[in-house]
Amino acid sequence: MNRLLCITFFLFYGLNLLSQDVNANVIVNSNQINQTNKSVFKNFEKSIKSFVSSRSWSNNTLSNNEKLNLNILINVISYSNNFFIANFEFQSLRPVLNSTYQTPVFNFVDNNVEFKFEEFETLYFIENQFNSEIVSLISFYINIILGMDNDSFIKNSGNKYYNKAQEILNLANQSSSSNSWQSTSNGGRINKFWLVENLNSSNSKEFRDLLYTYHVNGLDLMHENILKSKENISNSIISLQKMNRRTPNSLLIKVFFDTKSDEIKDVFSSGPKINTDNLSQQLNRLAPFFSAKWRNIR
Repeated sequence: MNRLLCITFFLFYGLNLLSQDVNANVIVNSNQINQTNKSVFKNFEKSIKSFVSSRSWSNNTLSNNEKLNLNILINVISYSNNFFIANFEFQSLRPVLNSTYQTPVFNFVDNNVEFKFEEFETLYFIENQFNSEIVSLISFYINIILGMDNDSFIKNSGNKYYNKAQEILNLANQSSSSNSWQSTSNGGRINKFWLVENLNSSNSKEFRDLLYTYHVNGLDLMHENILKSKENISNSIISLQKMNRRTPNSLLIKVFFDTKSDEIKDVFSSGPKINTDNLSQQLNRLAPFFSAKWRNIR
């Protein structure tokens, strides 16, 4: 009987560990907390990493080099009696074909998140219900990131992940005491509500097309034809002007340039040259905040 239980445990849990699809690097920074015993923060870090890395989020069987690389930086700004306030930064990386280079796909900061976590607590995600503030938060962003990662390989293949993120947000809005899931949080623009709302909107077609063309027809072709690759990347960025005219100050355009500005500067300031006059003009219209970087483009 014990042997049977062991076999069952391995088949159920062992296969789940083997099928993990996210490589998570989690850092919890508690420097702002004046507390001698830091064990709760170390255990929180371990719990988040275990929760993310040991669960299969996509039901896909992936090799190690195919897994999504995710960095989560958590800056704790307040802690008392198991109650946290923290800033979360999420960054996902995608491998570039025939290269050791990892390109950033998503970089987003969620500030002043309030949640409860008890030391040594094990985190679980249960479908179709609000689990906890921290589980819902992490699960929401993983689905957003998986959606964008899938869109960057196969056009418009991220729908099911955006829909899952929307479901998590709806459940949180119904059950959470926090207002961070609402449309008005963080000034009413840069928040979870509008992030998933925009990704699921037909008004964001150019952004989702960009995720594919920039990566598959751009970066992934660098090893074959650098000039063609640069042309494709340039055209994909310029295509955002249609979306910008339709929805000025788009959150998704902001997210894209927050994530890609350094890479864009590097791509177009070195190596074989293409005509970048139109690109430079559009970059200064779409993301004037990064104008200092755009001046390096030649």
